[in-house]
Amino acid sequence: MKKNDTTYIESILHKKESAILEFKATYNKEQVGKVICSFLNGKGGQVVIGLDEDQQIKGVIKTGEKANEIVRFLEKEIVPEPAVSVDIQSFKGKKLIIINVWQGTNQPYIFKGGVYFRKSCSTVQANSSQLAKLIHGNQERNMRWEAKSAIEVELEDIDLNEVKSCMKEAMSAGRDINIPTDPLLFLSRYGLYKNGDFTNAAVLLFGNEPVRLFPQVRVRISVFKTDKTGEKIIYDKIFDRNLFQTVNQITDFFDLAYGVSSSFKSTDWKRNDKLGFPRLAVREAILNAIIHRDYSSYSSSIAINIYPNKLQITSFGKLPKGITIKSLSEDHLSIPVNPDIAHLFFLRRWIEKIGLGTIKMIAQCKDQGFKTPVWHKKGNAVTVTFPGISVPFDYNEGISEGISEGLNRLIDDYSNEGISAGISKGITVTLKEAMLDIIELLIKDKNLRASAIADKLGKPYKTIERHIKMLKDINAVIYEGSKRAGGYKLTNKLLNLINKNKQDE
Repeated sequence: MKKNDTTYIESILHKKESAILEFKATYNKEQVGKVICSFLNGKGGQVVIGLDEDQQIKGVIKTGEKANEIVRFLEKEIVPEPAVSVDIQSFKGKKLIIINVWQGTNQPYIFKGGVYFRKSCSTVQANSSQLAKLIHGNQERNMRWEAKSAIEVELEDIDLNEVKSCMKEAMSAGRDINIPTDPLLFLSRYGLYKNGDFTNAAVLLFGNEPVRLFPQVRVRISVFKTDKTGEKIIYDKIFDRNLFQTVNQITDFFDLAYGVSSSFKSTDWKRNDKLGFPRLAVREAILNAIIHRDYSSYSSSIAINIYPNKLQITSFGKLPKGITIKSLSEDHLSIPVNPDIAHLFFLRRWIEKIGLGTIKMIAQCKDQGFKTPVWHKKGNAVTVTFPGISVPFDYNEGISEGISEGLNRLIDDYSNEGISAGISKGITVTLKEAMLDIIELLIKDKNLRASAIADKLGKPYKTIERHIKMLKDINAVIYEGSKRAGGYKLTNKLLNLINKNKQDE
């Protein structure tokens, strides 16, 4: 739960109660439960506790206790499980509880045996005809591309380690109290495994090689020397792993470029040092592009283009229904194009609030002295531009290529020495990428133990141990220090090769 977001609460105070907004002067979990149920069966909404119908601030006492109570209550009494976030806001010396909810993806939702829906500013119980309409609407929603079965996909095509990592983070986040402990039951609970088939969303989120079926999963980062079309590209890379891994790789790219030592996917975004880019805002933009992307088209794409004077992130797909370019800079409800995908990011706490990502992006840029991001849409693409933001490639230009070339050189030397004939043929593209991930991490964070590397990369410890052994064999890494306090670092031989390749470009 997030606290003290003045911009957020001020935007709500300018509104009146509606089909998607309700004020409650006092805390009453039974009343709140009915309203949340109605929002789930409608278009989503917000409940503000501690604010009356005339928008007079009453405040709530013991907010922490009550916020935790309402989370547990809603998760217990509403079925299927609701996607809600509960926040505590301080405003003018008083505290409010704000509950945000998405439109439900598994309507109808039931609260204590009753099905509720929204009629103007009121919450009413559904009759039989209204219930039938909700069920029919849910059948239509299940025709979404992300919810369709990927009939060619088998269990071995799914990265169960990534599923387990997701389960672990979801349990830790506490946004659902009934997280299954079995991976298939977990996927079934969230609509990603149905009648023995994995859905398209499951492949995008957890596939070992999703690009094999869905080439539109690719994301491309390009860094241009000038802002003129067709000018020299000084960095160009395509990411085509599953969505969680792609987010980690892309955000780690920015960490590496700016020399940020802590993990970009960390949930702690409050830092005392001045960064060269608005870290949280860029992260939100990347997540928005991935979550709201139209994956139904094989020509879909996400392009991250970096120029000397701006950073642009363009995603294929229209804005969600009811959302305009203007409303992105205001408090608005988020109706995800891919609600199943969005819900898994929500469960892992990779997205913190519902419908507030763009507001937070603007606020962070202003607070840190950066220019406000600007959105525009053209055809079926939406672009967000961060003016004045660029990657410092005077420091890092060519570093990734240098790492790759250096690794290739070490592998060739190892084979040529006859120590292990044909080793280069035995290193697959996937294995090499895993080795490169470790090397890039050790450039950023020196002297790491294998357990720390596994944790930062989100990989099993045994897998990292095998990769480190191979890196040691080819003289790419070395362990330095005691068993208790030491760690792995890059060898001088590899560092010299990286620097040489960098200087040659």
